[in-house]
Amino acid sequence: MYIDLWFEALAITDEEYRHYWTLLDKNEQNKALRFVRTRDALGYVASHGKLRLILAEYLGVPPGKIPFTTQAYGKPFVACGNSYDIRFNLAHSGDYMAVGVGCANDIGIDIEVWSDRVDYHGIMALCFSEEETRFWSDLPKERQKEFFYKLWTRKESFIKAVGLGLELDVSLVETSLKGASRFRSLPVGFGLPGSWSLIDLELPHGLSGAITAQSRNTPAINYKRLF
Repeated sequence: MYIDLWFEALAITDEEYRHYWTLLDKNEQNKALRFVRTRDALGYVASHGKLRLILAEYLGVPPGKIPFTTQAYGKPFVACGNSYDIRFNLAHSGDYMAVGVGCANDIGIDIEVWSDRVDYHGIMALCFSEEETRFWSDLPKERQKEFFYKLWTRKESFIKAVGLGLELDVSLVETSLKGASRFRSLPVGFGLPGSWSLIDLELPHGLSGAITAQSRNTPAINYKRLF
């Protein structure tokens, strides 16, 4: 099994914006228009326009013709014309986006830009297990931020893989604290931890990311770019 990871910048020119806008369907265009902040609207148009270009590479369908629908909790998938059972997931943070694309197995991806404006202790209390919180608290101060985002993106990637969003208690998604990335414990109903693969992504400093795949065999990650 393999997963293609498309890592892209969200900064686009006016000409690119106009092109990406024409690729979006009416639902996407209407959502873009509802953003209050211009930066958020631009990021949405850029990420969804590029997503369509990426998926067109696999589906053999013009990017503006790819039909999307969503699962019960909002996870998007290709509605039809997907004979290769392409699975994908989109994440964006700050000035970057990432798309994971694979076949047959559900996948989830998350990326996060590190920030100093985060209530680390508050989030740890709500979303991390006691063991994870203890381990994080005992780390040297200069390592806490990076480790927080490593664990957080792992949890988010699992939530996105199963498509349940806020319905899932992320404190029950526990991953390795040392050594290779892996799941140690999962909520009831999602199988054994070993039935899921977890990969930490190689991204620029100040950015963390992870991919979860429903597979016992850890997939190879192929890093790709559109341009």
